[in-house]
Amino acid sequence: MAAATKRAKTETLSLRLDPKTKFMLDFLARVQGQSITTVVERAVHQVAASVSVAPFEANDKTWASFWDASEGVRTLNLIADPHYPTNFEEDELLSFATTHWPFFYASDRATSPRRAYVDILWPKIDHYLGLWRDMRQSNYWAASEAMRSDLEAARVAAPDWPIISKPKGPRESFSADLDDEIPF
Repeated sequence: MAAATKRAKTETLSLRLDPKTKFMLDFLARVQGQSITTVVERAVHQVAASVSVAPFEANDKTWASFWDASEGVRTLNLIADPHYPTNFEEDELLSFATTHWPFFYASDRATSPRRAYVDILWPKIDHYLGLWRDMRQSNYWAASEAMRSDLEAARVAAPDWPIISKPKGPRESFSADLDDEIPF
């Protein structure tokens, strides 16, 4: 049987505390036989479980509703929620992702991120966003061309983009048989 691998903690946090709060933290850690890191982690978990982006809605969402191991999926989940407070950069990112939805979402409703695409594209999201910001006046599809190229380089089939809707012919948009239009 393989031994369980313990995951290393990779994120750091530096705090400035007043002496009383630092004493309380040390006291809790000593009395509970835990490290200061464990005390802080458990306190954050306890508080986070009670915080919601829409506390008075029937479908309130806590941090667990948005969490995903993939930073890109996690970010897209957060900024797509209308109750989550976003800044200008996040609003611009959401606009970019919804404009180029086949690269980020399973449908144009922008509710389910496409994990494989997001995981490949996310490390260069600032580059694509910069292309879109700088080039859309002269080449609106420059960012999508770059994303398509990077997906293909990763040996993943890129979406057909831009989506070209076929114009409806007269028979498709209007029925010549007037009986088809009568509701009874």
